Amino acid sequence: MTQPTPTVKVNINGEDFAVPQGARLIDAARDVAGVEIPHFCYHPHLSVAGNCRMCAVEIEGQRGLPISCNTTCDKDGMKVLTESDRVKAARKSVMEFLLVNHPIDCPICDQAGECKLQIYYMDHDLQPSRLEVDKVHYGKRIEIGPRVVLDQERCVECTRCIRFCDEVTHTSELRMVNRGDHNIISTFPGTSLDNDYSVNTADICPVGALTSADFRFQARAWFLKPNATVCPGCSKGCNVNVDYYDHMIVTDHNGKAYRLKPRVNEAVNKAWMCDAGRDEYKPINDDRVVAATVNGTERPADDAAIAARAALTKAGSAALIVTSLDATVEEMEALRRLGLDVFGAVRTVAVAVRPDGKADALLMRADKHPNRKGAEWVGVATDRKELAALLRGKQAVLVHRADLSTLDADGSVMAAFAAVPTRVVIAANTSPVTEKATHLLPAASFIEREGHWVNEDGRVQRMKRAYRARKGTREDLAFIAVLGGGRIPAEARTVFADLATVNPHFAGLTWESVGALGALPGVAEGVAV
Repeated sequence: MTQPTPTVKVNINGEDFAVPQGARLIDAARDVAGVEIPHFCYHPHLSVAGNCRMCAVEIEGQRGLPISCNTTCDKDGMKVLTESDRVKAARKSVMEFLLVNHPIDCPICDQAGECKLQIYYMDHDLQPSRLEVDKVHYGKRIEIGPRVVLDQERCVECTRCIRFCDEVTHTSELRMVNRGDHNIISTFPGTSLDNDYSVNTADICPVGALTSADFRFQARAWFLKPNATVCPGCSKGCNVNVDYYDHMIVTDHNGKAYRLKPRVNEAVNKAWMCDAGRDEYKPINDDRVVAATVNGTERPADDAAIAARAALTKAGSAALIVTSLDATVEEMEALRRLGLDVFGAVRTVAVAVRPDGKADALLMRADKHPNRKGAEWVGVATDRKELAALLRGKQAVLVHRADLSTLDADGSVMAAFAAVPTRVVIAANTSPVTEKATHLLPAASFIEREGHWVNEDGRVQRMKRAYRARKGTREDLAFIAVLGGGRIPAEARTVFADLATVNPHFAGLTWESVGALGALPGVAEGVAV
C-alpha cells in the first residue's frame, strides 16, 4: 500500500497550506496555493541554477530575499510573502537589468505573445529605460543547428538550454562563454546543436533567443490555439499540443496546424519530445485527399460511401479489410465488427506501414506506429509479410489508412492489390494506393478526429479533435458507419464504451476516466498490460 506523502504547514501570503515535505517553494506556491512566482531560469525538469533571481521572495526570519526555486519546504512554520514591497522592488530591478542590452525587437520575434520577458515586464516592471548609452550587440540569426536558430541579443542567460543538453540528452553542445556584458550562449567550436531533441531548447527558452527553424516566421502565437493530443510518430506516444489556426482565420473552412510541442505527462514523456515527432503535423496540411471518387469520377462523399458499401456487400466473404497501426482502437474495432457482423467472415488485418527506425533510451522507439499494442488488444494485428497472399483471389478489399506501397520489397503487394476488382480506400493523404482506388473516401487527419491509441506500455491515450474535418472529408468512423449500413456506431465514444464492456483489456475504462493524461487499464482487474 502506498504511504501518503508527509506534509508541512507553510504560510503563503497570510494563508496556511499543507504542502509536500521537501517540495520546492516555487512549486508548492503554484501547485498548492495557486500563486505563480515569476521565474526565468527555473524549470521543474532541470537542475536548479538560481541565476536569474526573479523568483525571490520574503521569508520571515531569513536575511535578504531568498530565491524560491532553491528553497525547500522542510518543516512547519515557514511564512512567505511573494508580493511584499521589497519583493516587488527586487523584481523591478531584475527586469531592468535583463532589459539593459535586450534588443526589444518584439514585432519580429517568434516568441512574441508567449515571451516571459514581455509578460513579466507588464506584470512587474512597467518603467522606462534609464540607459543613456548604446546597447551591447551580439550575434543574430545564428543557425546553431539544423533545427534551431539563435539570437544572442535576446538571451537572458538563464542556462536552461545548457542544462537540458547536459542533463537530458547528455550531449553538452552548448556553453556560456565570455564574461560580464559579453556573456553569450554558444556551441563549442566545430560543433552544432544537432541532437535528436534539439528543438526542446527552443521550447524551454523563456524568451526568443532560441527559436525553431521550421516554425520561424510562420505564425503569431496569439492567433494559435493548442490542442492536447498524442504524437503519432512512434509507439512511445508522447503527449503533445498541436498548435493550429482555426476556421475563423484560415479560409475555405479548413484549419491549419503549425507545430507540435511537448505536453507535460510525467508518466510518458515528462516535458520533452524528439525532433522527428515535430514533423508529424505536416501531413495534416499537405497532400490531402479532399474529394471522394468512384472509378475516377468525383462524387459526394456519402454517395461514394454508399456505392462502396454495395460493392463490398456484393463481394461477400471474398473480401478483405486492411487497416494500419496508425488507426485508433475505435476504428480498428469498428472495422473488425464490419468484417464479422456485417459482411460475415471477412478478416480484418492491421499492417505496419513504416519500417522500424532510430531508437534511444530517452523517448524515441524503433516501432514508428502509435497503436501496435492497441491492434493486438482489439485482435486485428498481423504480420505484414502475409498481405500479398491474403489479397490474392479476393473480389474486394477495404484499405483503411494503409499505404500498401510501403510494404513492397518486390512489388508483390501492390500487384496483388491492383488485381482485386473492387478497391475501396479510406485515406487522409495521397499515395500510390489512393491512385489505384476504385472507391476513394477522403478521411480526416489525426487532429480532425478523436479516439484512442495504446502506447508500448499499455497506456490508453486520447487523440483529441482540434477542429472539424477539412471540407470534403469525413471522420473515419462516419465512413465505416455508412459501409456498415448503420449497424456500426459513427461516434468514437460509443465504440469505446462497447469495447470497455466486451474487451477485458479495456474493462473499467470510460471516456472520462482516460482523461488528458491517459490511463493504464486492467491493473486493478489483473489484466496483463
